[in-house]
Amino acid sequence: MSDGVGAEIQFLKGLREKTVPKVKVLKNPTDDSSVAIFRFRKPSFYNVVDLEQEVDGMSMVDMEGTITATEVTAHFSESGVPETIEAKYKMKNDEEWDRFMRFMERYAQSHGLSFVPSPTKILYDMLASEAEEAALDPKDW
Repeated sequence: MSDGVGAEIQFLKGLREKTVPKVKVLKNPTDDSSVAIFRFRKPSFYNVVDLEQEVDGMSMVDMEGTITATEVTAHFSESGVPETIEAKYKMKNDEEWDRFMRFMERYAQSHGLSFVPSPTKILYDMLASEAEEAALDPKDW
């Protein structure tokens, strides 16, 4: 990471993912559990690594350290070209939630993004612009 305030996502140690994901954050109203779902369309790291190289997680790196999501799924076109990566980060308690939200605030700030309340059951959407907010379609998820 280049500065003490920013935040970045890595699928391979030391290699910053340049593609900004769509992020949905859901919090269970009956307990302290929650989940964040990241969807990367055409992730950039595939441009610099062997497609056979296995990705075993997504690291969220900031000044506090690293948070790791181990549930990562890649989706390929019929011709074998990487299309999307979906990563889920599951939080079991308020401490994990608070730490995740601090990361996301830094990530959003360093990438010019914002969190907005969602019109669906999803608690937050991370959007790059008001135009994306207006175009938000829950069916895309």
